[in-house]
Amino acid sequence: MRNLFVATLLLGTSLPMLQANAQETATPNDTVAAPVTADDLYREMRIQAGQYAAQNRHQVLVGDFTCDDVNDQIVGWVDRDNPEGPFFDVLMVSNHKGQAHSELKQIPFAQSEQYALCIDDKTAPPVMSWQVNDPEYMRDVMGDGDLCNIAVRVDDFMCDAPQFFWSDKPSDDGQNWVFFRN
Repeated sequence: MRNLFVATLLLGTSLPMLQANAQETATPNDTVAAPVTADDLYREMRIQAGQYAAQNRHQVLVGDFTCDDVNDQIVGWVDRDNPEGPFFDVLMVSNHKGQAHSELKQIPFAQSEQYALCIDDKTAPPVMSWQVNDPEYMRDVMGDGDLCNIAVRVDDFMCDAPQFFWSDKPSDDGQNWVFFRN
């Protein structure tokens, strides 16, 4: 009985030491970024575009669009509430390398901007999709081999589709999504 008491006493005092040692050796860089959830997406949609934005018919793309092996979510909808005319709003939400990030792009219809869509067809919104490009295309055509090679495309099937690519280096205005039109 005496040996059982000593073993219990030793085991009881060694467990906290083992736990403390395990905590000291754990590194904070071992954490894995969580994929973007629907809750994350709709929270950002409400913050970026207003409380009623989610009530619009919308399309959602889920996948790794930032080339970090973590799923992002991108949502697009026709915004008819803007006083400057209708826009196709695209909200990109990511947890790139463990950092929450979102950007809202507003693509106008039938305006003179290069990124504008050609026609506002009230019966069907533009279609969002993605396109995986070769590294040579990114380097030779895009002029930047460091961009993520997965394009988010918005297509109205009337003119060239605006595309957005993720860049690890933000632009001067802090935007990571780079516009390109083919």
